[in-house]
Amino acid sequence: MVLLLCISSTSDAFTLLSRQNQRTMKPTLLAAASSGEDSTLTRVPDDDEGVAIPFLDRTENSFIECYADSIITVGDVEYTIGVPCDYCVALCYFDDKENLIPVELNDDLMDDIFPFAESIVSEEFEEELVLQRTPQTLTLVGELEDDDTDMDDEDEDDDEEDEEYDGQDEVEVLVTFEHRDKEYNLVRLMDPVLLVGKVDSERPDLRVLLTPEESDNIMPQLEAAFLKYHEDEGTNSILP
Repeated sequence: MVLLLCISSTSDAFTLLSRQNQRTMKPTLLAAASSGEDSTLTRVPDDDEGVAIPFLDRTENSFIECYADSIITVGDVEYTIGVPCDYCVALCYFDDKENLIPVELNDDLMDDIFPFAESIVSEEFEEELVLQRTPQTLTLVGELEDDDTDMDDEDEDDDEEDEEYDGQDEVEVLVTFEHRDKEYNLVRLMDPVLLVGKVDSERPDLRVLLTPEESDNIMPQLEAAFLKYHEDEGTNSILP
């Protein structure tokens, strides 16, 4: 049985659903299109599809592997839009109002519960799945059962969905556990998660994740270019 819930979206990475693309993002698209430098989006060459690229977080000295989806050029700077190679997951808990709250990656609570959650995943799935503390989003390495079937069902639900996007992301509960007398859930993020990186000047085969300051400055324009491309092409397809 698959249990689906909704989680408030808090990540700096941008998550995209067809509902969100068509409605919530349109004001951003209009605002970004009228200011800043010109931007262009190109899809990655076929030979580069499915090639894992490390996206580096220099602050935390860590990385997350992504498949390149597209490249957005703003002025003379190229930004690679990447889709994490592994499942994007989060650790969450319910507050007093029964809202599902994600634990922030840089929170002290994450430092406390992550090692415990990591061991729970190891016990529950043995060598099939491994929980990793990667930049921007936790990831689960391995293969989930009936993944293709679940994704097909999700696509059908999205096609039939007529309600406006409500600012929350749908998640699938994978594991529930208790730690220090409190219940936590490891959930899979069902919405696509896209990360943005610039080419590493020393290693062109790597990408460097944006700093918070860079993200504040450039993300609206990158989102605008990405959404405009998919609207013009009449598709919401995203790798992998």
